[in-house]
Amino acid sequence: MTTRFMSCSYRFLGGIVGILCLFSISRSQAQSIAIDDSLAIAVMQRSQLPKGKGNQEVLHNNKRYTIQLSKKDPSVGVAHQLMDANGKTYILYLTKKPILQFYIDQPIVNEPKRIANLIYTDKDTLIKTYAGIELRGSSSLVFPKKTYDINLHTAADGLTNKDLKFAKMRNDDDWILDALHNEPLRMRSHLSYQLWKEIHTPYYLDKEPKAKAGVETRYCEVFINDQYKGVYLLSEQVDRKLLKLKKEKENTTRGELFQGARYLGACTFDSLPKKKNYLLSWGGYDIKYPVPTNRPWDHLYDFTDFVLHSDDTAFAKAISTRFQLDNLIDYFLFINALRAPDNLGKNIYTARYNEGEPYFYVPWDLDGTFGTIFSGRRISTTNDFLTNGLLRRLIAVNPDNFIERFQNRWRELRQGVFETESLQKRQADLYTELKEGLFYEREQKRWNDVSFDPEGLDYMTDWTAKRLLFLDGYIEKLGE
Repeated sequence: MTTRFMSCSYRFLGGIVGILCLFSISRSQAQSIAIDDSLAIAVMQRSQLPKGKGNQEVLHNNKRYTIQLSKKDPSVGVAHQLMDANGKTYILYLTKKPILQFYIDQPIVNEPKRIANLIYTDKDTLIKTYAGIELRGSSSLVFPKKTYDINLHTAADGLTNKDLKFAKMRNDDDWILDALHNEPLRMRSHLSYQLWKEIHTPYYLDKEPKAKAGVETRYCEVFINDQYKGVYLLSEQVDRKLLKLKKEKENTTRGELFQGARYLGACTFDSLPKKKNYLLSWGGYDIKYPVPTNRPWDHLYDFTDFVLHSDDTAFAKAISTRFQLDNLIDYFLFINALRAPDNLGKNIYTARYNEGEPYFYVPWDLDGTFGTIFSGRRISTTNDFLTNGLLRRLIAVNPDNFIERFQNRWRELRQGVFETESLQKRQADLYTELKEGLFYEREQKRWNDVSFDPEGLDYMTDWTAKRLLFLDGYIEKLGE
């Protein structure tokens, strides 16, 4: 494959399009459309349709295709037609979501990342770059539709990372493509992340105005070697950069970030395993920042010991200086409203902004929510209350009127994002957007073992009403 490097901006398909070209590949010059011959479908950005009356032509891999629109006013909710020079026809879907096309000469594996050429199209943006891509996940690796981790690079050797801004999200080199294969309706993660951002903001926002409480996500469409892979969720990473944690300074640990990766006692505050500072994992946590360090577990070990073994007087006096209680309240109300039973120690990040500051939580991996678990299986339970050892101790000791603060915050959220009809409407609106945009239709063309029947939405909205009603009664009686 011939490559050359340049940076350019030129007139494209009748409109002015800003283009960042980190490579140019001969087989995809001016490639604004993605085509899967095996499925006989094509996906194209609605905004990049050629201008003019009548049928229009587009290029894909140096071949010409003719667009035949079903309506004079082209719609993303209508299947159109595409025809090649030999008369073969394709169903043409128009989309308003980003399209990511990967070209790679090797199989994509769990590790290491393999270098691919990536073409990213979104509205008036076309980006061509190098990307390292690998499979991502643990239990999700068995799903037929794979989740990917990608890193952007300036060159094919993959030695230098390249930050780029995707879909109005942050400028970064490290991205996740979540397959959503275990999510009935393909909407639980996206909705959950949106809700968290509306519920919570970092307590140190006055010092770090660009800090985020959680990741941004956007729907996108993915092709690999001209094979349609389906609808994905493009996601930022939870890392020091997202949270704006303080960097190490002169060998002094300031900001910290730990990922709850497995249930081994410490991350749920149920036990205090022996720490070994030469390891990058402890008690269910993996260290994410800073790495490497001589004593990575000292502060978190000390805090866990404090939660488990301090007497009630000491706990009540110091807990608010050691964990950000408003954050914990928001997190557990959020996790309970969604009922995310796999996010109580695992699938949760514990962070600290700066030396001497309290820890706080960042949610992660929110696929098992709204009446399902991580496998996608329905669990209709609505009448339980999710906790970990830290929350149980706070409720038992009740420092600084913790229970009253917990109850008052729930009442506030029930008038806002967790108001029953409002939340049900958001669920229905997102389902309608995906259905009327024909996302479900083309998902089923590639993954015919999944169903997006409206009954799934009815189940979710009914479950939501029952869950919120139970929590109203339970939280009101908390501490009695």
